[in-house]
Amino acid sequence: MSGISVALAILLQTSAAPTPAAASTGNDGLICRRIEVTGYVARREKVCKTKLEWRNADENGNSRARAIVDFSTGRPTGQ
Repeated sequence: MSGISVALAILLQTSAAPTPAAASTGNDGLICRRIEVTGYVARREKVCKTKLEWRNADENGNSRARAIVDFSTGRPTGQ
């Protein structure tokens, strides 16, 4: 595999989208999601974070994906 495809594969595994059925616990304002565990077919872990932490994690994953695409195309997004 080339370096870009390896980086993209790692990115997709580490920032896999959580299942849409996110349940709020209500205690500390935490939102818990079941996240697929890389390397397992049917294993999922329960991860609880605040709404702000989930938003930051999503934005971080999106910016990483944009950086990989920009690097692979050789020009910044939007040009």
